[in-house]
Amino acid sequence: MKRYKFSIPVLAAAAVMTGCVDEIDNTSNFTVEKPESLAQYEYLNAYEPLKNYVDRSAHPGFLLGTGVSASDYLQRGAVYLLTNSNFDQVTTGNAMKYASVVKEDGSMDFGTVREFVNAATDAGLSVYGHTLCWHEQQTVKWLNSLLADKEIEVDPNQKNEVVDYTIDYSTVSSFNFWAPDEVKANISINQAEGCFELVNETAIDNWQVQYHVADGLPIANGQTYQLKVMVRGTGEGAMEGRVGDWGGGPGVRVPFTTEWEEQVIEFTAATDGGFVLLQSGQFVGTIQIKYVKITHLESPAVAYYESIISNGGDAEGGDISSFFGKEDNGATGTPRIEADPDGDGHVFAVSLPASPAEAWDAQFFIQSNIALYAGDKIHVKFRYKCTDTRNIDTQAHGAPGSYIHWSFIGTLNASPEWKEHEWSGSITADQAGADGCRTIAFNLSSAANAATFYIDDIVMEIERKGNTIPLTPEEKAEILTNEMERWVKGMMEATEGKVKAWDVVNEPLSGGPWGQRYDLQHAATASGDQSNKFYWQDYLGDNYVRVPIKFARKYFVENGGNAEDLKLFINDYNLESTWDDNQKLKSLLQWIDQWESDGETVIDGIGSQMHVSYNMNPEAQKKQEEHIVKMYQLLASSGKLIRVTELDMGIIDENGNAIKTADLTFEQKMLMSDFFKFIVEKYFEIIPVDQQYGICAWAQTDSPEGSGWRAGEPIGLWDLNYSRKPAYGGFADGLAGKTN
Repeated sequence: MKRYKFSIPVLAAAAVMTGCVDEIDNTSNFTVEKPESLAQYEYLNAYEPLKNYVDRSAHPGFLLGTGVSASDYLQRGAVYLLTNSNFDQVTTGNAMKYASVVKEDGSMDFGTVREFVNAATDAGLSVYGHTLCWHEQQTVKWLNSLLADKEIEVDPNQKNEVVDYTIDYSTVSSFNFWAPDEVKANISINQAEGCFELVNETAIDNWQVQYHVADGLPIANGQTYQLKVMVRGTGEGAMEGRVGDWGGGPGVRVPFTTEWEEQVIEFTAATDGGFVLLQSGQFVGTIQIKYVKITHLESPAVAYYESIISNGGDAEGGDISSFFGKEDNGATGTPRIEADPDGDGHVFAVSLPASPAEAWDAQFFIQSNIALYAGDKIHVKFRYKCTDTRNIDTQAHGAPGSYIHWSFIGTLNASPEWKEHEWSGSITADQAGADGCRTIAFNLSSAANAATFYIDDIVMEIERKGNTIPLTPEEKAEILTNEMERWVKGMMEATEGKVKAWDVVNEPLSGGPWGQRYDLQHAATASGDQSNKFYWQDYLGDNYVRVPIKFARKYFVENGGNAEDLKLFINDYNLESTWDDNQKLKSLLQWIDQWESDGETVIDGIGSQMHVSYNMNPEAQKKQEEHIVKMYQLLASSGKLIRVTELDMGIIDENGNAIKTADLTFEQKMLMSDFFKFIVEKYFEIIPVDQQYGICAWAQTDSPEGSGWRAGEPIGLWDLNYSRKPAYGGFADGLAGKTN
């Protein structure tokens, strides 16, 4: 077979993939240069295209993949040729993500998706879909609009009048007008009648007598209002004018008779703010005005309850930032979570010491996310039990431990049987204190013996009133389930059964809590820029994995796919982590067991991103390699298909600082080559053949300076001139199972 070096002269296309945001940067105008030492790099010319090194008889299901920018690939230039020559499978970094398809008005454009999938499959490649459900690169404006408060359903004929502005001349003596001097003398407040009074003895131009009510009216452009004027005259007539500003506004005509009558004129505001301007120069006689009002009609306000704590009140892995525990007079911190001693699921637990010095030596706290003040009405409900019988008092605190008042939501009569406590009432001034209370404190050490207190299914709400009401959690879940169905259905229609493997959910897990199963990622515990992030799991709970899986399987088949061909992966990063002894992966395996426990959900595979760095500290590098082996062993134990989804590699010095491409020695390049070989050969060695789905070389070339992902680092198998690097040789040797 002919051996050659795959190089592309002066073609200006380097695909450099990101990790968590999966962004692909395009760079151009790279000039091909000769290797710095022909003698050192000559051996790379003997290598064949990468995919030729896979032993298909030994690894029949293995697919060698890479990541590209759809736009680069569709140019059918350098990236297209390199991808088709070296790989079996291709993933586009951005084009198949929600924000790339769904516009701010909710419309969806799958044009690039169709073009990319057709181009790749026509070239003989399979396409790996990335990704159906993720919290990043989301069309946040559209998704939030779906969850907007709903209008309260009331009798459409029932409306309340709201007064936006009023001036009452029985109580005020100021007024604004413009008129000739001979008219000015006849304008005043008639205190006996309690009205504004204008006397005009001679007809003049209408605009010469102007009555002006207030600048800065609280009106909004486009809203409908009523102008109400209590007015009479010595004869019948009308005042002409407008409501707006000097640039314009709707015209109004206020008629009057000789009797006091409230004249009501409906208008639609054309400005934000403005004034009322009325003119009456042509009327000869007296005009009296008792008041001028601006009003609008709206549906009556309705009372409803709104949650004021995090959504983890059931202790099942959601955000638990509203809850705190204190044991044996220790520090107040994150509450302990245990398996429910009497059933399925989990509960909050607090150990209670024997012979406590004070009742507050052990405590549980529920903290509101807002301050509560005198008059605020709240509703609290939860289940509780204790391993003995005891009375438990509740107190009002500011922050947990900042005492305000000795009594709050009553006394609990705890026993070994589960009970429900429910309390509704208004916050008193004593409970609110000077700055408002936020926390219900449970003083648990009220008996001499040691025990354990359990609490679960916690609800804390405040009464609100308004014309709109927040959607319930159930309504939000239903709306987003429908949106996920619309999105997945559209993607499956666009790909026509040609994309047979997907990251169905990307990066579901957070980085803690340490020592326990890691939580799902949540908005409440997120950091950094959140502008394009939307956490489906905050609304769908752990079902947010089950939902896209269900719809992917349904609509894949309905659009030409064979059900047995579809493979759905959960993809995450740091599964090879050393600092927590692979705890994130161990947690993911626990979550997968939970997601599949419904007997219907099937997760076919697990994807490990593996954005790694060779470590020049020998001990640290050895530890890293050990945990990569542990990762593969844990993945193998899952029985799932295993894919290394986003493999790229940098290099760090002994102090943990990234070494840039320009500063890299040949010896360091060879160390990276050996590490690539190690990662690939250990995959084949540890992952059983029937679980070997594939490895994806995420970055084809090194990262240019200024890139959004590992800028200036030597992360690729080719350099920016599309010349093979030692990393290429190591990767190929790993695929071939070559021994040193």
